[in-house]
Amino acid sequence: MAGKKETPRQKMIGMMYLVLTALLALQVSNAVLEKFAIINETLGQLIEDTEKNNASQLASILKEGGKSEKAEIKDAVQKAQKVRDLTASTTKWIDELKKEMLKVSGSEEVNEKIINDHSSKVATMMIDKKQKWGKEFEATLDNYVKELNALTGEKFGTLAKAPKDIPIFAADKDHVRKDFLTFTFENTPVIAALASVSQIQTEVLEYESVALRKLAEKAGAARVAFENIIPMVRPKASVVAAGATYEADMFISASSSALSPEMTLDGKSIPVELDPTTGIKMGKVKFTASGGNYDATGRAKKTYQAVIKLNDEEYPSTIEYEVVKPTIRVTTGTAPRLYMGCGNDVNIEVPALGTSYNPGFSAKGAEITKGPKVGNVIIVPNQRRVEVAVSNAGTPIGTEIFDVKPVPRPRIIAKDNNGREIDLKNGIKAGSIAGLRVNAEADENFKSEVPKDANFRIRNMSIILARGTQRVQELTLTSEIVDLSAWRALMRPGDRIVIEPKSVVRMTFKGGQEPITMTGQDIQNIPIN
Repeated sequence: MAGKKETPRQKMIGMMYLVLTALLALQVSNAVLEKFAIINETLGQLIEDTEKNNASQLASILKEGGKSEKAEIKDAVQKAQKVRDLTASTTKWIDELKKEMLKVSGSEEVNEKIINDHSSKVATMMIDKKQKWGKEFEATLDNYVKELNALTGEKFGTLAKAPKDIPIFAADKDHVRKDFLTFTFENTPVIAALASVSQIQTEVLEYESVALRKLAEKAGAARVAFENIIPMVRPKASVVAAGATYEADMFISASSSALSPEMTLDGKSIPVELDPTTGIKMGKVKFTASGGNYDATGRAKKTYQAVIKLNDEEYPSTIEYEVVKPTIRVTTGTAPRLYMGCGNDVNIEVPALGTSYNPGFSAKGAEITKGPKVGNVIIVPNQRRVEVAVSNAGTPIGTEIFDVKPVPRPRIIAKDNNGREIDLKNGIKAGSIAGLRVNAEADENFKSEVPKDANFRIRNMSIILARGTQRVQELTLTSEIVDLSAWRALMRPGDRIVIEPKSVVRMTFKGGQEPITMTGQDIQNIPIN
């Protein structure tokens, strides 16, 4: 039976009944029958007590449930009344059956004559298929269980138990094939038959008790027994400095398995779980703290509305807490200095968030993309001032401001074929150089800060052999390698080699090319001695 709980007294009576039933099968003696008389009387008292308790439980359901207009509670109240009516009609029929058993045995009450009656009159009355009592008894029990299940939604087991349904007899080859009526009444004296029927009557009332308890929970009329009482401590602060005072409130927390609380946070339902350590049903409060409206100390006072609903009663509480403004820390990369149009590698951290840091970024005056690690971003500015808004799991945290510098102009450098840089002040000897390599080299700081953006290429340049104001020879090249072997015989002291870059590009970190505007300052002159 679903949810059936027997008292120690009920368990003891039930066990005694089973033991005496087993003894009855072995030997019918007056001593055994006297014990059945005692059991029957005890069962009668148990029936009376249980009926009173069930009536009291119903009254509580009608009283508490009648206060509500909720459809589900009104339904539970109506079903509780139907359970009581169903049980009352069933037990009344059983009482009539017991009177008929006494009548067949020639008595109106249990007395010495009935106790010592070894006849099988009652057994015949209940087993004989030509008589109605046995069939109607079994049908009454089956109908009771069927209707009770329909009213409560529970799954109560059969009351008309055959030997196979009773563990102590399930393996007994002499009984296992018998049906309910044969097993219960075959070769059974009157007093034993009465005790058997009374035992089943107590089970009917116990089923009713369980059904009413279930409906009482739905109707808000359950009697609450707190099984778990737990001491709780609520500290004023969980972290204190050495020498400071630790303060806390200590109180009692109690819980009951009969209660099924519903909990909400700002009107939204939250999961309620049974804490394995304390046995208390706890609502799981979890949300992302929002910032804003910070005071001078960087703190903001916030509240949320917590409501616990038990049955039809709500218990609200306004919970206060403080949000501390998190500090945004920019580390590594090039921050706070960014370069225009370059992929600036920046790490933006919020140490206070720890492992819950799940950042989102948006930028004004730049393109921004997330890098391979948490908090890592690539910022490509397109304005002189960049604002990066930082959020965590969708909640704004703050904004970081960056200044943007232009890309430093590359330096045009000429080297000989051995890779040595040409001394522009002292120059070269006439006919001593057969070739040059001309490069556009990045500023050293720029190269160290954004190395993937610090690559320049000369795409077009003019190389001139000049004598005074005259151009003796001129080459137009798309390569950085310059072959001067044909000019060696033409070179004279006082001449100069003029390097005039026409087109220079910067190779970006994305693989693109950005043109660099060249001016007269970029022209290089190599004196010839």
